[in-house]
Amino acid sequence: MIETHISEYDAADLKEQERKRKWLLLLLLFLLFLICCVGVFFLRYLGNPQPLAESIPLADVNYPPHYLFSIYGVDKPVGVAVSPDGNRVYVAETDGERSIKIFDRDGNAIGSFTAPGTSAAERSPVYLAVDSGGRVFVSDRMQNAVMVFTADGQYLDSIISPEMTLSKYLNQHLNGALPEGTTFSYNAQRGYVSLTQPGMTEPQKLPAPDLAVWDPLGVRFDWNGNLLITDLTDHTVRIFPSESISASSWKNFNPQIKSFGEYGQEGGQLMFPNSAVVDSRGNIYVTEGNNGRVSKWSVDENYILAFAKGAGDDALNLPRGSFIDDQNRLFVTDAVGQHVKVYDVSGDEPKYLYTFGDFGIDNGLFNYPSDIFVDSTGLLYIADRENSRVQVWSY
Repeated sequence: MIETHISEYDAADLKEQERKRKWLLLLLLFLLFLICCVGVFFLRYLGNPQPLAESIPLADVNYPPHYLFSIYGVDKPVGVAVSPDGNRVYVAETDGERSIKIFDRDGNAIGSFTAPGTSAAERSPVYLAVDSGGRVFVSDRMQNAVMVFTADGQYLDSIISPEMTLSKYLNQHLNGALPEGTTFSYNAQRGYVSLTQPGMTEPQKLPAPDLAVWDPLGVRFDWNGNLLITDLTDHTVRIFPSESISASSWKNFNPQIKSFGEYGQEGGQLMFPNSAVVDSRGNIYVTEGNNGRVSKWSVDENYILAFAKGAGDDALNLPRGSFIDDQNRLFVTDAVGQHVKVYDVSGDEPKYLYTFGDFGIDNGLFNYPSDIFVDSTGLLYIADRENSRVQVWSY
């Protein structure tokens, strides 16, 4: 009896030990799986560093960004844009020298440039865009032009009306004999063109061109390199095709421009269009300052709907600059609301996500935010006009 009792006890103990071994084995396998997942994630991150929210494959992760730091040394900035590699930040200031300031991604000053042949009182740079080649496009309200510069600020040319560039005008004026190496500038306030050809010691003054009236404001590139410009003359959005914009010379500039909108408050009309941006499906979103809303247009430039007007968490007061990132999040600066509102525009109906910022002078607070740019690493640059700084936020 005693031997039988011991045998039964030993058998039960062996079963218990076997069960524990199985659980330990399962736990070990699970830990090995987790280690493999972490290793894969780490290798993926090393190959393509990006914010965690974009690296971890979680669904519906949406939360406000957090404040990092501010870039100072600018006078009442309105426009901000970043180079494709993220290493240069361009800021258009509307006071002081009214220049374009260049900073690195850490906020260190690199340089500055201005519209050639103008004084501070004769220029007013507002919004900016940078193309895939690093050229900087600047809208100027006093010069009624979109000026183009190299990444370092060397002046290249100007779009002085929807179908006319400065080089095209000079080429026509000189009967097709605009030689390489010619430098030129245009001052709409003084009403003449300054031209210096190779071998000249003094610049030559030519009469100002007779132009179709236009008043460019917002400038943005879409995913295909087309340039979208909002025109306050007739409250329209003009789309310049990429092949015309990317051409090495604009002496024969002849873009097949598409445009939409007209002045008014009804659906399909625009009032003070500030910024036009494009989502991944080609839909266009226009911030309308004087209508206090955002209007959505199809890839074929047909009006679809308007949103964010009225009252509520999703409503805007005075929408200005905007940007759509690669997750189809639409960021809109509200200059009167003193914050940035974010919408999900991946579907047919825009969905309000959240608001960040408030009025004030401390870190993370705004006083007339005017523009926003989101770079490829998830850094957000916001022109905080009345606080004379650019705030940098991150996810």
